[in-house]
Amino acid sequence: ELNAATEDTDAGPLLHATWTWAPSALDHSQIGRLAQLWFDALRGICARVDTGGGGLTPSDITPARLTQDEIDELEQQYDIADILPLTPLQEGLLFHANIVRATDDVYAVQLAFTVTGPLGYYRLRDAVHTVVKRHPHLAARFCGQFEHPVQIIPSDPAPGWRYVDLGDDAGDVDEQIRRVCAEERAAVRELGNKPAFRAALIRLGQDRHRFVLTNHHLVVDGWSLPILLGEIFAGYYEQQLPTPAPYRSFVAWLADRDVDAAEAAWREVLAGFETPTLVGPPNRLGLGSRGVESFHMSAETSRAVSELARSRRTTVNTVLQAAWAQLLMWLTGQHDVVFGTTVSGRPAEVIGADSMVGLFINTVPVRARITAASTTADLLDQLQTAYNDTLDHQHLALSEIHRVTGHDQLFDTLFVLENYPVDTAALASDHELAITEFFGSESNHYPLTVQATPGTELGLRLEYDTNVFDAATIDTLAERFKRVLVAITADPAERLSVVDLLDEEERARLDEIGHRALLTRPAPAVSIPQSFAEQLARTPAAVAVTFEGNSMTYRELDDAADRLAHLLAAHGAGPGQRVALLLERSADAVVAILAVFKTGAAYLPIDPALPAARIEFMIADAAPIAAITTAQLAARLDGTDLRIIDVEHLPPDTHPAASLPGSAPDDIAYLMYTSGTTGAPKGVALTHHNVTQLLRSLDSWLAPEQVWSQWHSLAFDVSAWEMWGALLRGGRLVVIPESVGRSPADLNALLVAERVSMLILTPSAVGMLSPQGLDGVTLVAASEVCPPELVDRWAPDRVMVHSYGPTETTIYTSMSAPLKAGSGGPPIGFPVGGAAFFVLDGWLRTVPVGVVGELYVAGVGVGVGYWRRAGLTGSRFVASPF
Repeated sequence: ELNAATEDTDAGPLLHATWTWAPSALDHSQIGRLAQLWFDALRGICARVDTGGGGLTPSDITPARLTQDEIDELEQQYDIADILPLTPLQEGLLFHANIVRATDDVYAVQLAFTVTGPLGYYRLRDAVHTVVKRHPHLAARFCGQFEHPVQIIPSDPAPGWRYVDLGDDAGDVDEQIRRVCAEERAAVRELGNKPAFRAALIRLGQDRHRFVLTNHHLVVDGWSLPILLGEIFAGYYEQQLPTPAPYRSFVAWLADRDVDAAEAAWREVLAGFETPTLVGPPNRLGLGSRGVESFHMSAETSRAVSELARSRRTTVNTVLQAAWAQLLMWLTGQHDVVFGTTVSGRPAEVIGADSMVGLFINTVPVRARITAASTTADLLDQLQTAYNDTLDHQHLALSEIHRVTGHDQLFDTLFVLENYPVDTAALASDHELAITEFFGSESNHYPLTVQATPGTELGLRLEYDTNVFDAATIDTLAERFKRVLVAITADPAERLSVVDLLDEEERARLDEIGHRALLTRPAPAVSIPQSFAEQLARTPAAVAVTFEGNSMTYRELDDAADRLAHLLAAHGAGPGQRVALLLERSADAVVAILAVFKTGAAYLPIDPALPAARIEFMIADAAPIAAITTAQLAARLDGTDLRIIDVEHLPPDTHPAASLPGSAPDDIAYLMYTSGTTGAPKGVALTHHNVTQLLRSLDSWLAPEQVWSQWHSLAFDVSAWEMWGALLRGGRLVVIPESVGRSPADLNALLVAERVSMLILTPSAVGMLSPQGLDGVTLVAASEVCPPELVDRWAPDRVMVHSYGPTETTIYTSMSAPLKAGSGGPPIGFPVGGAAFFVLDGWLRTVPVGVVGELYVAGVGVGVGYWRRAGLTGSRFVASPF
């Protein structure tokens, strides 16, 4: 058995070897000979190395994983002392550094400060070199050409060093300093050829210098900077420093971690997380220039944060993370959010870790989930528990956390508590130098990073991608963060779902945009037949309806509707009843709808093209008392026990003088069944007042007595807008025959021939028409997204608007301003006269401008609900919190 050890002596290390053996197998002379051969072999190896022979082997560089051929290839390029694997964060940084554009210095960290006093140039240069020799990995070269990327530690580590004398320069000194700093940042990007740590000394004048330290984020983290600066100035002042703990010991410790246990811990913490928390575009990697804004919390708020942390037995960092989680929930509309944070990564098990210089930090996710009942105290406990559960596993690479959770991306914001301030006064010590004007520059590839700094007044530094945020947005974000802190520190038992981030000015602005005042404004109620009767009295002889070359005046339309209404009433139609309409577009269909209204019943439009099963469902669900159709379509109703009325062959009116009950404003006007794409079709019930209030909103922008077209199916709610928009405002309704509606050319010709001046079409239908001959038409592109090219083609020479609205809120609830060519895709616009808009979160809180939420519609256009679906109605038609 051989035991060998070295002893430090004044002459240098001395190697001792102790041999023990079994006398029955070997004698003393044999052991002496064996020892001599062993020492001779060692001397031979040393001599070989001294003359340039030998080299590293895979066992020398463990835990780095390279083959002998790969090591030999590297040794042809570099003079190597050691090869180390990358830490998890280094792997991620190297990956991102290789894919961002070559001119991007997003990973360059730079510290600069002014040194006044008689500075010794050579002493400072030597001190910087000495520090790099103490921590040779600062001069590492990074190699990603093999399967496993590595950092190469040079045999003669040296920093980049530069001296610039501007003392006698009459030019713009500040600009030249900026240029030097930019060149230094650019230099550390060359990770394979130049050291990733550099120092520049700029002489500004007599006894005045700017000292600039620049490094790639791969080699030094923020926690290391005070240590690094302390060692530089200790060396400058010729102070003795203890032997540094080798960075290799940390890397070796990291390689021995239980990866399976770490993956299991993170898998559990992030179980069930579904939607990544993104405030910027997906997969954005620092493509824009970087902006920075700094803020401070009030001393009162800062004390409240510390007191809350103390009372809940947690940390200030946890309180700040809870506030950031709350703000993210507001920004994204999600109640289960994740953001990144930076952990120090300095394990107590590694001797000397607290005094090491290098990259130890790691970025890990923080998850926060709340319900309507969650309080601030609940959230703090949740965050603290998750931290404790992952404390021993914070070394796992973020890419591995992504893999085990099944997400390519979990977050795009970082929140970091920076608790490593640089004490410039301590660096100058009691000597004749003074360090002032401290500058720092550090960034990353995330669209938004928040750095909080402790103190009497908590500091807040927001670094952002200027292609995603502007300075005004960041200012607003900081103010809301302050507001969150005030709210959560005021009462830890308060439910987070009632925390409000809006100030009075914001709320007033949102109320104005959304027409909130409408909710308290009385709206006169009137029914459709009542409004038609008023229009009839004004223009009885005017043409009301045109169809296939035939016209009908308002008086003729009213008389025809009366005759059919008497027949319907005789068959039981009246208030509270439904009458089915299985009709194509025609003048008879207009008569039938008005007739149903005169009985007080509601109509149920059924598209003849629907499948038989869908028709059967609607009739069974709505239970109409009768059906109006034609002889040609009547077969579609076979199998039902409905009384069928052929609108084309009506019997004589036997009760022409009989009074009709008519419809009240709050009576249901029609049941419109939705498509049922998310389940069974559901009937939406709309009242007469819902329709008439909508038409009143036309008064502000559309003159009466227009020529309207009716192109939509009766089973589509826009048909009610087309029909009554014309007939309740003295207009003429041009009903488009089915055959014409299917031919863009024929439709175009009919619109021109009839001089239609008010046209409502889907953008896809408009796209098939020609604007030629329709110069004076008012065009409403409705119910679909409107492409920008359609606006460019149709907006010139006419009024063109875009409208939007679900069936549940009566046809349309918003309308854009008149569109202009070149304006791009139109928005949904502003609420119409009878509607109020609120963008709310999941707990019906108004969200600020620019924050994701759900659009809620209130006002007199909101329908009655879903026919015979009380539960669904209760979940979708909610009581207004305003």
